[in-house]
Amino acid sequence: MSGQRIRIVVIERDIYARQAITSYLSWDRRTRVVSAFSAPHELRAALKTDQGLGRLDAVMLDTSLASNPETLAGLVKSIVLHVPEADIICLSHGANAEMALAAAQAGARGYLDREEVGIGLASAVRFIMWHQFVVTENVAGALGKLEQPLEFAYTPLPERRSYPRLTTRIEQALWLCVVEGLPAERAAEEMGVSTSTVRSYIKEGYRILEAEDETVYPAQISPAERAFLRYSALDIEEATLIDAWGQPAA
Repeated sequence: MSGQRIRIVVIERDIYARQAITSYLSWDRRTRVVSAFSAPHELRAALKTDQGLGRLDAVMLDTSLASNPETLAGLVKSIVLHVPEADIICLSHGANAEMALAAAQAGARGYLDREEVGIGLASAVRFIMWHQFVVTENVAGALGKLEQPLEFAYTPLPERRSYPRLTTRIEQALWLCVVEGLPAERAAEEMGVSTSTVRSYIKEGYRILEAEDETVYPAQISPAERAFLRYSALDIEEATLIDAWGQPAA
C-alpha cells in the first residue's frame, strides 16, 4: 500500500453513482480517490500521461460494464496488467455467482453488491486489503449454491456495525447532516421539524455513536467525520474466512 492513505481509482459507468462512490470514499481520510472514469479504456489512456496513476492501491470496477462473466474477466485481467500493484474491487448490482467467480479467477480481490455495502464502502476497501477474496453476504450465499467446487477461499464482508439505540429520527438526521452534508436548516425542512430539533437529534446521535464505539480517533478529526466513521464502520468481529469447500476455515 502506498503511504498511509489508500489511493483509489473509480471506474463507474453512471455519473451519479460515480459521484456517490467518490463522496463515500472521500469522507474517510484513510482513503483517497485519485481519479474517476466511466470506462477502463479511459484509465489506460490516462496511465500514459499521468505517472501518478501507476501508484494505485485499488481500482473499483463497475461490473455493469461487462455483459457476461467472460467480458468481466477480460476487464479485470486488463486492469491487472496495466496496474499490477492495485487490488481490483468489483461493484455489482445484485449477487451473480458466475460473475463473482469469473472476477476471482481473473485476479480481483473483492466482489461487492453495492446495495449491501452502501456507505460502508471505505471500510470495505480497508477490509479487503487484509483479507482473501471478499464478497458481500448475498454474493457469498450465491457462491455457496454453485454445484461446481470453488478453487479459492473467500471472506464474507461483515455487516456494518449496529447501533440499536439510534432512533429512526436520529438516524434520519445523521444521514441528512453527516452523510449528505446538509446544513441543519435544510435537514429541518426535509424532516418537517425545527432546526433546534435537528441539532438536538445530531447531538444525541453523536453521543450514542461515541458511547457504543471505543475506537480512538485523532483529535483533529471533526465531530461530523468521527460520526461518519463510526456510523459506516464494519462489525469486524464477524469476519470468517470461507475455504474452497464452502466451510469456515480454521
